[in-house]
Order: sequence, then structure tokens, then C-alpha cells
Amino acid sequence: MRKNKDKESKSRRVLSEMMVKAMTVKGHHDLKRMHRNTIDARSKNEKLLMHILDVNKYSVYGMKYGFEDIKSAEEYKKKLPYTTFDDYEDYIVQMIDNDKKSLITSLKLVGYAQSSGSVGNRKFVPITQPEVNVYTRYTVTRMLALADDYHKKNRKKGNGASGDMKYFRGMFTCPSFDDRFPNGMLCSNIADVAAKQLGFIYPYILNTPFRKQFTEQEVDSKYINLRFSLEEKDTMYMFCVFFREITSYIDFLENNWETMVDDIEHGTVSEISHATPEALKKLSKVLKPNPERAAELRTEFEKGFDETIIKRIWPNMSVICGIGTSTFEPFAELARKYTKGIPFDFSIYGASEGLFAAVDELDSGKQLLLIDSCYYEFIPQDTDDESITLSVDELEIGKEYEIVITNQAGLYRYRCGDVIKVVDKMNDCPYIQFSLRKGQLLNITGEKTTEEHMAAVVNLLKEEAGCEIINWTVYNDLDKHPYHYVLLLENDSGIDMKKYEDFAHQKLCEVNPRYAYFTAISGMGRMTVENQEPGTQKAWAAMQISKGVSSAQVKPVRILDTPVKEEFFKNRIKH
Repeated sequence: MRKNKDKESKSRRVLSEMMVKAMTVKGHHDLKRMHRNTIDARSKNEKLLMHILDVNKYSVYGMKYGFEDIKSAEEYKKKLPYTTFDDYEDYIVQMIDNDKKSLITSLKLVGYAQSSGSVGNRKFVPITQPEVNVYTRYTVTRMLALADDYHKKNRKKGNGASGDMKYFRGMFTCPSFDDRFPNGMLCSNIADVAAKQLGFIYPYILNTPFRKQFTEQEVDSKYINLRFSLEEKDTMYMFCVFFREITSYIDFLENNWETMVDDIEHGTVSEISHATPEALKKLSKVLKPNPERAAELRTEFEKGFDETIIKRIWPNMSVICGIGTSTFEPFAELARKYTKGIPFDFSIYGASEGLFAAVDELDSGKQLLLIDSCYYEFIPQDTDDESITLSVDELEIGKEYEIVITNQAGLYRYRCGDVIKVVDKMNDCPYIQFSLRKGQLLNITGEKTTEEHMAAVVNLLKEEAGCEIINWTVYNDLDKHPYHYVLLLENDSGIDMKKYEDFAHQKLCEVNPRYAYFTAISGMGRMTVENQEPGTQKAWAAMQISKGVSSAQVKPVRILDTPVKEEFFKNRIKH
């Protein structure tokens, strides 16, 4: 029996190496496709639009707006209005409740993505196979190819690399769900919907040896993913949706490593797994005592959790992937405290409604627009005329634009609410970065302070105070005169951030001159600073998850723009 197990293990290792290597080769092709699409990008993007209109011309929505008769992008813009989710909600309710088809798209649906929405309400966004194809094309395979390029380049430069990348399995941290509507349609986050189609190769690209991943209802995802990955010394990558997940995994490991190592030593599953009896039965068939690996891990953990800990327990760790720019940058910075020598892939930029851009170089925050994913229009932010939209080849470096998409799942001229900034170009195609969310704006008297402004102030505050600001949020205080902002700061060092109030005001004046002007003429009050109880954002996330929001969709709250958020965060101010 043991010989059969060993033979099976060796066979899996060989197949894992072959599969990950093949995915890396595919990733190089996908990167080349990304780059080829930057040449004559506008024509290619408009060709995609014409394809979308042709596919959906006999849908209810397509017949309403005469898709069959539209022959150009300009004609499309004239015939169709801008839309938001509200414009599709009645259609989607019919699709979910009555299993109606061909309402907004003629394509078969493969699932729905749950989105938290801009104010915390759940939305259900249709997903079609072409959207899944885009997602799989520009996520894991792209990451593997970038890691391959990175390590080959560093080896040639003599930067300490020991050789070419060793192809092996890794860890996918996105929780799995089996939520389904009465008609059987899967309802989860976009990453989970896409990943479920890859179940047949899971045992060869992930350390967990199952074709179907455990759901959060069956076992804690952090425990189960770490349990199998810790046993595998050659673990090669960590792929998450947000870098927040990486820091959460490290926190879990730091608090529970002794229990985890004991489980590995004895082949057991402890109570911290929250495993159901059915999950325990399934795990008992594949887990066996591994005292040798347990001893290795115990030695490394006892040395402490410093910047080398990840490389010490996983010497083959070649890349860590997740969204870690813009408002998620603090989590990437926290992860760097434990990941010395490992490059970061800042992954993709998108939403439940579509995938918009992807990184094409490790440790870079700029993301290349994906021409073959959606049809794009851009509303310039330096004009008040929102009827004007520009094409991909008309954007200027340094300027900001609201992004409008037509996706491959039935959303047309859809205003996502995101504003992006163009930071560079490749041929006719822009590199972009997320700038702010429309509506996520502090505007007491015309000063228009954005989330980006406040994030810049918080970064400067971290340097001045010499501490890590774990999280922050802000709100307009309209109960006291003069009206002003209140900045809530979480730090676990016990530092009183209120004493940096003058510094915060000064820096906000520098990054937003309009704020400086209005506070100078007493048009509004100066910003005040309060200390937020540590763990507040985590508690908010836990509350949202308990209400059914996918953990992959719970984003940091930056602006208290609803009564529920106000009550929650204001009640956790340290006095």
C-alpha cells in the first residue's frame, strides 16, 4: 500500500512539473498576444465591439437598440446611452428567478459574479465563457511566464539566482464557494467561477490534491491551503486575488504554526481547521504523518517571522501574485516584511464586470490595457462634458479618465465608476493605474479631495510617525462648524496619531491645492485625526462575509458614505 502511495506521489510530481511548464509556455504566448494587441489597438478594439454586437443582435437588448444595423463605433455611441447596473437589474432578476435567456446577451451563461457594489449592496453580474477565457488567459499563465522571465534575467545578470525556475505546484488563496441559484447556476466571485473550470488540473498545479476544492463551509481555507503547502517544500508560487489575503495567511501562520506543524508531524487535522466530518473523512485518505518535514518547519519557525521566513520554509518560492497597488498598496508593503528575495506580480485590474488590464513585468505597478477583453471608451476628467468619450489611442499620459466598458456578457456602454490614470504607453495602447472610484470623493465646498489625495497623505504620515498604518478611512463631519474631514487611522504600535494632525493638514494642502485654498479662506475647517481601534477593518470584513458577501470582494472602506459604515467605524474610535 505504501509503495503504491509513493509511486502515486512520484507520478504526481512528474505531471506537476510538466503541467506547470506547459502553462508557463502558454503564458509566454499570452504575453506576446497582449503586446501584439497594442499595435493598431483602436482597430482591434472596435473589431471586438462589432463582434459583440453581432453575437447579441437577436437578444432582447440587441433588438431594442438595433445592434444589427450598427456599422461603426461612432454609430454605436450615438444609438446607445450610458448605463449602470440599475439599467440591467430587472433583466438579471428575470434571468435568475425565471431562467429567462437571450435578454441582454445571446451567449450561454456559466455563472454569476457576486460584487459588493460601491455602497456594500450585493450585485449579481452575468459571466459568459468568453469572459472566463480572458480571465484564465491573463492570470496564472501570465504570472508564471513573468516569473520565468524574471529569474532567467537575474541569473544572466548574476544577481544571486541559482538557476532557471523550478516548475512546481503552488497555492491559490481565493476561497471556494458552492453558492447556486435555484436554477443551479453558480454564484461566486469571478476568480472562483473561472477557477472551477480548471478542476481537472488542480492536483497538478495546486498543492491540495483534489479536483474539487473545499468550500469555506467545509473547512477553513487558510488552514487547508497552508496544510498541504507547508508539507511541500518545493511550493513555487502564491496566487491570491488581493495582497490582503497574503498578509492574512501570514498572520494565521504566525498565530497557529505550532498547531500546524503538530498536525503535519502526526498526520492529524486539528480543531482550528473547522473541518466538517465529511471533510475530515476525505482528508484522512490523503494525509499521513510527516515527522521529517515537521522537524524542518519547526526549526525555521522557531527562528522567528522575519523578512526571510517565506523563503526559509519554501526555498523554491518564485513569485507572489495579487492586487497590491492603489488602495491595496499597504498590504503589499506589509507582505514585503516576510518575503525578501521574492518578486511580486501586481496582477490584474478589473471588476466583476470585466478584466481591464494586467501587469507585464514583475514588481511593476503599471498595467497594460487588455484590448481583447472589453470594448473601451474613456471620459476625460478635465472636462465637464460627459458626452465626450475617447478611444484607446487618444489617451494622454498623466491624465485621468473614467472608464466605460462594453463587455462580453451583456453590459453595454457601462459606467463602472472607476477613474484610471494613464502612466505610460506601448504603441497605441495605454498602461493604466486605478486612480479612484467615482463617488468616493470628499467635497464639502468644491475642494474635491479624492481617495488618491488622502492615500498620499497617509503614506507621508507613516514616514513621519515611523509606524505602520494598518488601515485608514475618512468622512465628512457635517455636524460641527466649520465642516471638516475626520481621518481615522489604525496602527498597532500604540502611537497617538492625533499629534500629527497639523502635519496631515499641511500635506493635504500640498497634494490638493483646492483644499488649501478653501481652508485658508475659512470656507471649510481643517482636517482632524482620530485613532481607530486596531482590527476595525478586519471586523468590518468579517461582518460583510457573515452577510454573504464573498471575502474576495470585501475591500477596505476608505470613505464613510453610508449610515451603516458611519455607525460601525465611528463606534470604534479610541477616545
